[in-house]
Amino acid sequence: MIGCLGGALIFNACDKDDDDPIVPPPDEELNQVDSTFLINAAHGNLAEIKTGELASTKGSTDSVKMFGQMLVTLHQDAQDELDSIASGENVNLPDTADVYGQAMYRALNRLSGAAFDSAFIKLQIFAHDTAIKVYQAYESSGSFTSLKNYATKYIPLLQADAKYLDSLYAQLPK
Repeated sequence: MIGCLGGALIFNACDKDDDDPIVPPPDEELNQVDSTFLINAAHGNLAEIKTGELASTKGSTDSVKMFGQMLVTLHQDAQDELDSIASGENVNLPDTADVYGQAMYRALNRLSGAAFDSAFIKLQIFAHDTAIKVYQAYESSGSFTSLKNYATKYIPLLQADAKYLDSLYAQLPK
């Protein structure tokens, strides 16, 4: 869900010069916390891709349209990374957003113009704030190295998006 976007990609540094954040150590296995984060992150990415596509076509301002396209790009890249991690662990990821993401899409799809922009921005603020908390919690308590690196990489991007969304919110008619 997460999730949203702009800024430099950041990886956790490690002691090895040749580390690959996608490939876990050979003895590492996903536990329930890791699997839950993996599935929830995938649901979030898929929701952000769909709502981003919607905003890029239905937004009434260039800033909403551009942010929508940015969501699509960032969350497709993030989903590709999750797909790689999941594939390496023989985990099947969902191919659609969860119930919340689908409801968000349906609600937005019924709107147009300034009403769409306002609802989109408000929903994205909520989604990003939630995603940041989920990613930070996993970064602190998760045990699967490649997923922790993934969370660490995307937290600054989610935070940058949240800051940008706050600026879009400030521009909404009161």
